[in-house]
Amino acid sequence: MFKELFSFELRNGFKKWSTQIYFLVFLTLGVLVGLGTTGAFDTSTSDSILIKNSSLAIAKLIVGMSGNIMVLINGVMMISIMATAIQKDYAYNFHGLLYTTPITKSGYFFGRFLANFLISVYVFSGTLIGYFFGTLYGLGTPQLGPIDVFNYLLPFLIFTVVNTLIIGSIFFALTTLTRSTLSSYLFCIILLLLSILSDSILSDIQNKNLASLIDPFGSFALRQTTEYWTPFEQNENAVPFSGILLWNRLFWLGIACLCVGFTYFKFDFNQFLQPFSLFKKKKSNAEEVVYSNSGKSLQEILTVQKDFGWIAKLKELFYLSFFEVKRIVYTPFFGIISFIFGVMLIVISNFMKSMYDAEAIPVTFLLAELAEEGLSFFLLLLIVFFSGNIVWRERENKIDELIGVSTVSNFNLMFSKFLGMVWMVIIMQIFSNLICIGIQFYKGFYDVEPLTYLKFNLYNLPYYLVLIGFSLFVQFIVNNKYFGFFLAIFPVVFLPILYNYLEIDGILYSFNSNGPQLPYSALNGFGQVLYSYFIVKSYWILMMLFLLFIALIAFPRGKEKGLSKKYLLSKTSFKLKHKALLFIFLLSTVGLGGYIYYNTHILNKTYTEVEIEKMRVDYEKKYKYLEKISQPRIVSSDLKIDIYPKTSGWSVDGIYYLKNKQQKPIDSIIIKYPNNLDGHYSYQKIQLSASGKEIFNDEKVGLKLVKLNKPLQPGDSVAFNFQYKFQPKGFANSETETDVVGNGSFFNSHNLPGLGYDSDTELSENDARKKYGLKPKPRLAKVNDQKARMNNFISNDADWIRFKTQISTDENQIAIAPGYLQKEWKANGRRYFTYKMDSPILNFYAFLSADYQVKKSKWNNVNIEIYYQKGHEYNVGRMISSIQNSLSYYTKNFGPYQHKQVRIIEFPRYASFAQSFPNTIPYSEEIGFLTKVEPNKPEKIDLPFYVTAHEVAHQWWGHQVAGGNVQGSAMMSETFSQYSALMVMEHEYGAQAMKKFLSYELDKYLKGRSQESKSEMPLMLVENQNYIHYNKGSVVMYALKDYLGEAKLNSILKKYLNQTKFQEPPYTNSVEFVNLLKKETPDSLQYLVKDMFENIILYENYVKNLSYKKIGAKYQVKLTVGSAKYRVDGKGKSKKIPVADYIDIAVLAAKSKQFPEGKELIFKKVKMDKPEKTFTFFINEEPLEAGIDPYAKLIDRNTKNNVHDFKSQPAKVNLDEDDKSGGAGMKVTVNTGD
Repeated sequence: MFKELFSFELRNGFKKWSTQIYFLVFLTLGVLVGLGTTGAFDTSTSDSILIKNSSLAIAKLIVGMSGNIMVLINGVMMISIMATAIQKDYAYNFHGLLYTTPITKSGYFFGRFLANFLISVYVFSGTLIGYFFGTLYGLGTPQLGPIDVFNYLLPFLIFTVVNTLIIGSIFFALTTLTRSTLSSYLFCIILLLLSILSDSILSDIQNKNLASLIDPFGSFALRQTTEYWTPFEQNENAVPFSGILLWNRLFWLGIACLCVGFTYFKFDFNQFLQPFSLFKKKKSNAEEVVYSNSGKSLQEILTVQKDFGWIAKLKELFYLSFFEVKRIVYTPFFGIISFIFGVMLIVISNFMKSMYDAEAIPVTFLLAELAEEGLSFFLLLLIVFFSGNIVWRERENKIDELIGVSTVSNFNLMFSKFLGMVWMVIIMQIFSNLICIGIQFYKGFYDVEPLTYLKFNLYNLPYYLVLIGFSLFVQFIVNNKYFGFFLAIFPVVFLPILYNYLEIDGILYSFNSNGPQLPYSALNGFGQVLYSYFIVKSYWILMMLFLLFIALIAFPRGKEKGLSKKYLLSKTSFKLKHKALLFIFLLSTVGLGGYIYYNTHILNKTYTEVEIEKMRVDYEKKYKYLEKISQPRIVSSDLKIDIYPKTSGWSVDGIYYLKNKQQKPIDSIIIKYPNNLDGHYSYQKIQLSASGKEIFNDEKVGLKLVKLNKPLQPGDSVAFNFQYKFQPKGFANSETETDVVGNGSFFNSHNLPGLGYDSDTELSENDARKKYGLKPKPRLAKVNDQKARMNNFISNDADWIRFKTQISTDENQIAIAPGYLQKEWKANGRRYFTYKMDSPILNFYAFLSADYQVKKSKWNNVNIEIYYQKGHEYNVGRMISSIQNSLSYYTKNFGPYQHKQVRIIEFPRYASFAQSFPNTIPYSEEIGFLTKVEPNKPEKIDLPFYVTAHEVAHQWWGHQVAGGNVQGSAMMSETFSQYSALMVMEHEYGAQAMKKFLSYELDKYLKGRSQESKSEMPLMLVENQNYIHYNKGSVVMYALKDYLGEAKLNSILKKYLNQTKFQEPPYTNSVEFVNLLKKETPDSLQYLVKDMFENIILYENYVKNLSYKKIGAKYQVKLTVGSAKYRVDGKGKSKKIPVADYIDIAVLAAKSKQFPEGKELIFKKVKMDKPEKTFTFFINEEPLEAGIDPYAKLIDRNTKNNVHDFKSQPAKVNLDEDDKSGGAGMKVTVNTGD
């Protein structure tokens, strides 16, 4: 019987049009993604050394198509196939007849289940099949490797088949038990919640295993398993079905089997069995109903006062809308969704973290923002689901004809549903606000701002109005509720994916667009985008009203189903006033659309990524020859800057003094200035004091060439005067300016003119350059390139300059620039400041303006000032303490501080960084001012303290020592600043507290190298690769300090600084530092310099065996450890090399508050001159654990096996040999004791 039922169900399923449509949807998506990744579309091109048909690339595609909002899309499709395998018999009342036939329970149950499972697998296989054919476009290119069926088959089995079985089994079980798809839809929401939670939990590296285990799709387990794979490994290795990925698959398969088994046990052919339900309805007692006429006569009862006035109709509208919202909020679905949202919000709020797992202070706007982001997902579900339910409710309950003959107008029937759903949104927003306030109170934060919650609610409400209107319009027009669900969600989910691949971006056609957006900031609120937001949302609301009035024509009243018949019937109900409103909405939509087009395409030019690529190519081809023309150097900058916060504009009236530092005359001067692609700049003056002939002036790219009548002789100077204004016009399509804002302006000298050909404007992606016939471009010049070393890493047109500026702003704001305040005054409603530096600085400075509070302090004779937003006092004290500690440590160990002040200035969270200018440090509100600090918990990273120490260190490393514009320059600025900050932190919190910080740095480095698009470089040759000069640099310098000693390393750095500070061209390079380091390093540690700076070296350190026994009053410890060493090339290909290194080994006692990593009973360096060594120690205390390199000072991709406790034996490590994973994909098997 199984065979017959199975084959019948399979044939029937494949005959359904919905099955083939679902398959075609995924097939089309797969083809589009395949074509897009291999460059079939005319879109921008970025560098990548990853092939597109590797096992891992295909696995990422599959899991990517099952995450985020795709959870819902896939869920709806799977519910329609697998969940209804048995439930459909009840839905069509066919079960009574079917269950009287001689079929077996197992044959029926598993026949239906397996047939629909295979149909689902077929549907989801469309993605892989489509991707295969789509990527064939790239055959013969480096983007595509050899076609290997195994690369497709393995991910398909591990993810597509297994995920379909897991999720389909649970849907099947829930729907079969409850005889309703509602439970499956609810579980679909839970799946989305698990996906969101996993993503949040994974942000903490301590919770990786938990995040990977609770993700039912295996995407996070895959990410964890392969997160450290290099590009070479990603291209070559098969997806490993082991470790946490294997446990994830087994865990969820076990849950799926339990669900199916339980369902089979509970299932019975008895058609009268009640379905399982958590919500039992109370039976009404008809006998309790009492009718009474209260003594009134029949004539009095039948007397009805008819009122069809507009007030009565308005009352009727609101009464019906309240009735609709009650029918929504009293449903179990709404209650469960609300509960799930509340739980998610509470959980996610614990993961509001910044860098290094630093927790955010729960200020109101951060929680409101978090709540609205989460609410948007859940309200999308509620709106789409209930739009179908409230439109189809009367028809499904067979009362549509009764309502059809009532006196209620179509307008009120329709818009009462619309208003009812608006009330639902408002109820959810209030619910969300109350939860957020509860979270704030729970976290001990009582500075609650109810008005901020209200601002966010009102700001986001128009988005939901449009979504409600469109969803209702679809349900009124389409004669199928479930197809209506799909159409309602299509523009929200699929259109953005399509637009993203085609690089299409437009307010007018991006469904329910908000226009250009800015994150909310305590300094600047929603910013200057409020006007454009109001215009854009008005456009979409008017369009939504137009569609609703169209739907009013097709309102489902009566038994007529066709649109043409509904149109004929509407002639009596769709009156002149309705037609007038329809015309007004149409006219208003077109009018606003025209105004938006005028702003986004006339006042503001919109360029695609491809157009920008082509402009860069044209710039290089047209002007590259200018690069060879020698230029004078800027030696002085005297500026007048006017900032206009209310209009987001600014102007400059400045003068540079240019000096010929060459040994030959200069006859031509190339002036570069901000381009005018958007038409926002107006240039009044860009001219030299010396006479000359203008060869060309290209405002589009901002380049001007002047041939001097009299060449500028060596040592001579010329003045360069410039005057221009920047004033945005209207609003742009998607981006908005953040340089000058209402409160919190911040821009730097890159907005000012310069000299010479700008190579940074060139196309930097080599894959794109190849497309346009250009030669490959290195990221940076070679480390010993003497010509490139004539420029420092900051500026190509200046060395050390004199600086002075007058800066003005609104009367209530403080304007700041580097230098010392010379004068301050007010005039004509504006506030003026004059700043001047007393010593030469690099040609790199910033301008800021806001309504600041100021906190002042001192360190010796150095003034310390913190400029911050009122209410952001939380970490000001920590910043001051960090400045004081940093100045003390750096002055003592490196040399004197060159300035008389240090200022930190807060700017809005439009960017998340701090940046060090001469004695002036702009600092984002997000990474320092709103970060929770727990100084009594050394295991928690004090982010404001660290960031401040790092930026102060740049006053030495960057503003005293400036490397040439060559490979390795970032090592002298960023790596040395990282090390300096680490030392300040270690002296504040202790050495053991550094382990967590270094573990994050190691994690970021290993992840960063897995995303390398060109080639990983050794540290001394770093090419502006953040993961190297920041993250690897921290680990390397801390380890070097440990080997050489802090005092010794600091003395080397001090000597290097004294040799190179305020250096004129040619500027220093990393070779000079490494040579000095070699000279100062003992012979026994020379290998360290090569390993850390000149090569890419990875280790696999591990514990093989450990044991202890008590002998008298002492404990004898035996410890066997191993170390493997790998040299890796830029693509990640590794080669095993002999180990002969000094490495820490340790025996540790129990952890305590004093010793968070465990008390060190034995801690020493030993020489690992062979792969494995055994050591014996006698100690006085009972040990807890032991290992090698316990603080992960060496770069090791698997540090978990560095230390092991004495309670069990460690796992056996099988080391791969040459050209394999080099330690990343170590195969670990359980030691069985033999």
